[in-house]
Amino acid sequence: MRICKSVFGIALAHPIYLGVYVVFLSLLGIFLTGGSTYVDTAGTTYVAEPANLAVVDRDGSALSQALEAYLAGMHNVTDVADDEFALQDALATNTVDAVVIVPEGFGSDCLAAARAGEELPKVEVAYGGYTQASALAEQQAVQWVQLAGAAASLEPEADVSQIAELAAAATAERADTEVIEVSSSRGPSYPLRAYLSFSTYTIVCSVVVCVGLVLTKISEQDVRRRMLVSPTRPWRLSAGVLVACLALVLCVWALTSAVGVISSGALANGVGAAQIALALGAMLAFSLVPLALAFMLSQLGFREEGLNALGNLGGMVSSFLGGAWVPIALLGDAVQTAALFSPAYWTNDAVTAALTSPSITEELLLRMGTDVGVTLLFAVAFTAVGLALGRARPRA
Repeated sequence: MRICKSVFGIALAHPIYLGVYVVFLSLLGIFLTGGSTYVDTAGTTYVAEPANLAVVDRDGSALSQALEAYLAGMHNVTDVADDEFALQDALATNTVDAVVIVPEGFGSDCLAAARAGEELPKVEVAYGGYTQASALAEQQAVQWVQLAGAAASLEPEADVSQIAELAAAATAERADTEVIEVSSSRGPSYPLRAYLSFSTYTIVCSVVVCVGLVLTKISEQDVRRRMLVSPTRPWRLSAGVLVACLALVLCVWALTSAVGVISSGALANGVGAAQIALALGAMLAFSLVPLALAFMLSQLGFREEGLNALGNLGGMVSSFLGGAWVPIALLGDAVQTAALFSPAYWTNDAVTAALTSPSITEELLLRMGTDVGVTLLFAVAFTAVGLALGRARPRA
C-alpha cells in the first residue's frame, strides 16, 4: 500500500503532465474526431461565390467585349477608371478582388495567332487580397481565350463577332452529371472508432511520460538503497511498483475510454455494449505497450526531458502508422508495410472489427484475438529488452 501511495504521489507531484497528456489530449480527441462526425448532407448544394472584378478593355473589339460579358456573367464587374493610381487604389482598398486588363489589339491578334498556330495573346490579371478569387478569374479568362482561339482555328472564314458567338456557345456547354448515393461507412460507431484511434496517441504520451517518470525516480540510487535496506524482500518491492504502475495505466485508460464513450454517444446511437467492451479491452491491451516502453526507457536512463520527447514522438509515429491521421489505405506500399510493425495498427484493426460487427461471432473473436495477441507481443518485446538492460546495469 505504501509503494502504491508513493507511485501515485510521484505522478500527482507533476500535475502538468496529467493535465496535458491525459485530460487535454482526451478533449482534443473529441474536438478533432467529433467535428466531422455528424454532417447532414441531405439537400445541400454548392454555389460558387462571385468575385468582385474590374475589367479594363483597352481593345474595344467584339471579342474583348464578349470576354467582358462572360466574366460579368460569372462575377460582379465594377467600373474602375483605366488609370494606374485608380487601379492600384481599388486593389489596395479591396474594392475589387482582381483587375483583368484586355490589351489593345487583342481581338485581331487572337484570330491571327489562332489561325497561324502561334501562341494566343494573354490578358493581364492583377491580384488583390482575395487571391483565390483572383486565381479563379484568371483561369476562367484564360479558358475563354483558348476557346475563342479554338473557334477561330476551326472556322477560318469567321469574323470577330462570329468567333465571339462561338466562344460564348462553347462556354455555355455543360456536361450531364448525376448524383449517385452510396452507403456511407460512417455508421453510428464511427465517432467512437475515430476517437479511440486518436487515443493511441494520448495513451502513449501519458503512460510513457507519467509511468516513465515514476520508474525513473524509483530507480535513482538513493531511493534504491533505501528500498534495499528495508525489511521487505526485493521481489515484493518490484511487484508492488509493478502493480502501482498498472493501476496508474488503468486510470489513464479508464479516463480516456469514459470520455470517448460519453462524448461519442455510442450507446445512445445503438452500438452494442458487448462490442464497446471488446473495443475498450483492445485499448487496454494496447496500454501495456507504452507501459513496457516506459520501463525500457527508465532502464536506459532517460530522464524527464527525454521521456517527454520520446513519448510525444513515439505517440505521433505510432498513431500515424495506426491510421489515426490518414487512412493507411491511402498511403504508399512502404508505409503500409511499416504500419504492420506498429502496435497501434493492430489495435485499431481490433477496435474497427469490434465496433463494426453487428454481433459477437467466432470469426470476430478470432480476428480480435490475433490483433490483441500481436499487440501484446510488442509489450513483451519491450519488457524483455528492459529486463536485459536492468540485469546488465551495474549494481549500486
